[in-house]
Amino acid sequence: MLAWLSAALLATLLAACSGSDEEDKPDRRSQAERAGIGELRSAPGATVFVANLSFSLRNYGDLTAIAYSIEPRAGTWSKPLAVSVDKSWLDRRGAYQSGSARLELPVFGLYAAHANGVKLRASFRDGSQHDFRATVSTAPYAGPAELYTRPDIRTARSAERAPGLDFVLVRNGLSSPVVIDTDGHMRWTGAPLADSFSSMFGDGNFTIGSQSEPVLYRMDVGGAFTSVRLDVPKYTNFHHELAPGKTGMLAELDAVEGGVNRVESILAEIDASGKVLKEWDLGGIFAAHMRARGDDPSRFVVDGADWFHMNSAIYHAPDNSLLISSRENFVVKLDYDTGAIRWLFGDTSKHWYVNFPSLRALALRLVEGKAPIGQHSLSVTPDGQLLLFNNGLGSLTQPPGAPRGATRSFSTPSRYAIDETAGSAREVWTWEADGDRSRARLYSDICSSVYEGTPGNYLVAYSVANARTSARLIGVDTHGKIAFDFAYPTNVCDTVFMAQPLAWNDLKLR
Repeated sequence: MLAWLSAALLATLLAACSGSDEEDKPDRRSQAERAGIGELRSAPGATVFVANLSFSLRNYGDLTAIAYSIEPRAGTWSKPLAVSVDKSWLDRRGAYQSGSARLELPVFGLYAAHANGVKLRASFRDGSQHDFRATVSTAPYAGPAELYTRPDIRTARSAERAPGLDFVLVRNGLSSPVVIDTDGHMRWTGAPLADSFSSMFGDGNFTIGSQSEPVLYRMDVGGAFTSVRLDVPKYTNFHHELAPGKTGMLAELDAVEGGVNRVESILAEIDASGKVLKEWDLGGIFAAHMRARGDDPSRFVVDGADWFHMNSAIYHAPDNSLLISSRENFVVKLDYDTGAIRWLFGDTSKHWYVNFPSLRALALRLVEGKAPIGQHSLSVTPDGQLLLFNNGLGSLTQPPGAPRGATRSFSTPSRYAIDETAGSAREVWTWEADGDRSRARLYSDICSSVYEGTPGNYLVAYSVANARTSARLIGVDTHGKIAFDFAYPTNVCDTVFMAQPLAWNDLKLR
């Protein structure tokens, strides 16, 4: 009996020691292996282009990023929509629920009416990764932007036709911003808004200025939005563009001061909270300049009239300047800090040049090509050249008897090399043809845009072709080779006010 008890006690002690060793043994699994990622669930987002994908995750604190890509549809050529999401972005969104140990991720850019294959990768602090995938089935899109689901594809993208861009942001008068790919598939829109004329994308959010009140909407990639009012009561509404500024956003605004309407002649830099950081009153700037040099500004700066018609404004960091498009007159370059006018560039048969020596003295001399007339969508290329859409429509609201300048029968994208020392400008690239078939010129007298995607590849939007009944989106290179050409019906500028390349093939949310 004693021998049996001794044997049993020894066995118990050995088992205890063995169990203690197992408990003390370090877990050598990687953080990805310990994550326990699984139990994937998908819920509908704000629109069919967004799904809220959730999954179990035990060690959220070890996570550094989640990346996903959406597999292209068969027979398409646009690169996969690919997004990398840092943990800090997820933290701000409150994406992790510690009680249920689940992470919810908005997956956006899905094809409508399609079983979307989504590849995901979770990355962790120790460098380990976990790859997994999901299938997200979506319904057809129905809503105010439905016409973008039915483009007239005049030239389809192919293996031989590489446009240098894959996704396009369409600012429009029908809904919140729309994103399409360069195969013609609609890939995103958010909760319905009246329009998105004044809008931009940055830091994972769309920002939209109201055309009817001084309200700024902020819409995240999941499609939901919040709104704030501007903190200066004189402003009545946004118009035309929003663009990145020096520290905030450049907003084109209408205002009422002392009972006088300031029509499309005020530019302000604002932040996301609606605070106004800086303002440039173009009426005051031009009146002061002209008066100081002996000109009477009263027949140029006309209170209550659309004498300037600002339609594009951008900040140029290399020389701390603003480039502003006045459809009625010219492109003007201002000093950001002082508002001093550096130069003017436009049609020299117009009122501003013919009748005012103080403005004529600031004019750049065109040495080759054609001048900008009624232009839109200013941008500066990586090599410092000015790119704009050259509409060709003469002035509409000059004083009675004042020269309105030329009006062309065609519109083009135009790129200029500007020599500020010599005071000259040269048109170094333009494109006048409608595809590679008829070689007929297109005319789009208002709205419209051109932006460079990758060097030598352009996205051109003819907002109001065919007597303002058709909008065209065309990808074309320096040599005039068309990569894609989509047409949509339009009522004036509603379908495509402007269109910009959007780098959703490599989007990083931080």
